[in-house]
Amino acid sequence: MAGGALKFRHLGRKSSHRQALLRNLVSSLFEHESISTTWPKAKEAQRLAEKLITLGKKNTEKSRRTAEGIFFSPLSNLPKLFTTLRKRYLDRPGGYTRVLRIEPINRNHDQAPSAILELVDGPRDMRFAMTARTIVRERAAADELPPGRKPPSSSPGGPRGGGRSRPLLPPLTKADHGGIRELTALNIRKVTRFRPNGLDDLGREVARLEQLKKTEAKQKTDAKQEPEAKQEPEAKQEPKKSYERKTRRPRPEGARIYSY
Repeated sequence: MAGGALKFRHLGRKSSHRQALLRNLVSSLFEHESISTTWPKAKEAQRLAEKLITLGKKNTEKSRRTAEGIFFSPLSNLPKLFTTLRKRYLDRPGGYTRVLRIEPINRNHDQAPSAILELVDGPRDMRFAMTARTIVRERAAADELPPGRKPPSSSPGGPRGGGRSRPLLPPLTKADHGGIRELTALNIRKVTRFRPNGLDDLGREVARLEQLKKTEAKQKTDAKQEPEAKQEPEAKQEPKKSYERKTRRPRPEGARIYSY
């Protein structure tokens, strides 16, 4: 029907093919906890994955039979759904998966919009890792600032643009949120709110990244201080052959000339 609401994406496939595709994507998602595919497929697989996790939280005989009919490999996916994932998302009211847009995977072909579909609060949670890296970077930037100084703020508006003057980034000082911005503090609350021992895990990840950064900086400093390696003596080069035409010797007197 023209102009009707889109209830689901057909993905250019008939019903049986589309259902098999989504079942395969969800089975891979529960096995690896993060998959890369096109954005429309990720959004449709996200809906099915959310329903499966809700069935796992119910943990009834009916929910087990329903989930068993969806997975392609129920022997490996069902125990994980009703044990590991059920405990992980028991206190979370919703939002068990996340879709992140990325650059097109098939760059040389159709340039289709791609995305990463992942389970939140897991070992491969990308937002958790990005937040930890942001904390390390902003703490290092705050340590380099003089005491009481803030970075210059820029305004997207002004007299020409007609917009209201406001800073693009919140003020960065060591006193505010321990040297991080307000947006980063909000992301910290998001990634640790329902994660078991979330603050402890985030602290360990930040400490690991800071130690890794110090190690890399030390290696670069040591590499600069080391004396240059002694150059090996060059091998004796053979004289180049001259292909210039040599002058003929004068013919001796009385020499015979043979012609064939």
